[in-house]
Amino acid sequence: MAGARDAVLSELELADLRILGVDVEDNLSITVYNIAHILGKHFRSGEWGQRRCGSVITCVMAGRSVYANVHRFFKVDGDDSPGYASVTWFGAPNYPAFPNPILVRCREVDPDRLADAYGCVVAITQIDPTQVMVEREEDHVFCWMIRDSGYDTIRGH
Repeated sequence: MAGARDAVLSELELADLRILGVDVEDNLSITVYNIAHILGKHFRSGEWGQRRCGSVITCVMAGRSVYANVHRFFKVDGDDSPGYASVTWFGAPNYPAFPNPILVRCREVDPDRLADAYGCVVAITQIDPTQVMVEREEDHVFCWMIRDSGYDTIRGH
């Protein structure tokens, strides 16, 4: 991780860290970063809405690929994990060319309540090391997710 800066995590982020089993008391033991290198791939937090966006990630959660926007990366002092990401989930992926898992469409806002299931903090080790390019539809309701490698894991289709 690079670009350390001071920031305060929300109570919800701290609570989600505790749910993940991280022993954290308060923000004094948190170091926040803008950039993370995950298995050689460069991710930059907080770029959502910009033309070049390196803050969209994909993770396999409960056996399926889901997408999120990273607000910040951070590390907890004394924790041996490589770090965490604070995220906002997109809606569950839809596959218009099913069974082809390469063409992916998601709602920008999470109507599927993925945050209830997965929280707002993910371990960096859960992030799939592939960059995601995003094409937003004009109405800003839906996005097309384009991975630079691999393909989605589809469960329950």
